[in-house]
Amino acid sequence: MLVAGLVLIGAGGGTFAASTTGGGAFNVLAVVEGPRPTSPAIITSPASGQTFATNPVAVTGTCPKKSLVKIFTNGVMVGSILCDASGHFTLQVQLVVGANALTALPFNTNDEAGPSSPAVNVTLTAPAGGPGFSTELLLQSVNYYRGSLPGQEVVWPITIVGGTAPYAVNFDWGDGTSDLITRTTAGPFTMSHTYKKSGGYLGSYPLIIRATDAAGRTAYLQLTTIVNDPTGAASTGKTITKTQIQWLLIWPIWVVLLLMILSFWLGERREKKIMQRKLEMASS
Repeated sequence: MLVAGLVLIGAGGGTFAASTTGGGAFNVLAVVEGPRPTSPAIITSPASGQTFATNPVAVTGTCPKKSLVKIFTNGVMVGSILCDASGHFTLQVQLVVGANALTALPFNTNDEAGPSSPAVNVTLTAPAGGPGFSTELLLQSVNYYRGSLPGQEVVWPITIVGGTAPYAVNFDWGDGTSDLITRTTAGPFTMSHTYKKSGGYLGSYPLIIRATDAAGRTAYLQLTTIVNDPTGAASTGKTITKTQIQWLLIWPIWVVLLLMILSFWLGERREKKIMQRKLEMASS
């Protein structure tokens, strides 16, 4: 029996995706390890009541180790980062003009959220005039992280909201390279990149996106790309060997074969008993 294509396997409270290549090699495309976070991510800076006149703003805090932390303002995701080995996070986020209720939520890579923590309420004053960060121009993404392998393309869906076309959008991929593109209209688009090697802590690369519109307004968004070699597990650092992957793919086949053999053996026994009874009845 041949197993090909994409296979999703549940193991240890998580799942991973593996694909087979023509030569029979296995590639781990994304790893979803670890349970739902049990402790919250807590913003320690800024503090409630602070007022800002510039964007973006540094947000720092504590978090469950190895979790992915999403930052929201007024319920809208404005950035993501991998919690570091010391249980802390720091990233830049774009505020909206006026009141901002900043919240942080820890997730595993199966998008299961941990407990929430109190919001931090800050204010961004309206710019006095001229170009600058503004709620009239926003960058958004439906994904807060993407996973890939070294040498394989990772694709990010991005949406430009508001502003005045055309737009210059700069992607800082976190590996020392960047791409600057022009978009003639607002709305969704995709941008791809190929990383040559695994990322830093747990394979992570920060992706920083900056956009500028024709009026000089700018927008900012920080996201997370996780790149590990084919035997690495992104969210826990656990190694999954090729032999383990092959076993996880093959064991359901052995179970089916064992059940078939057992069913055949039980059927044979039943047939023998029926024949024996018939012979006994005939001889009597």
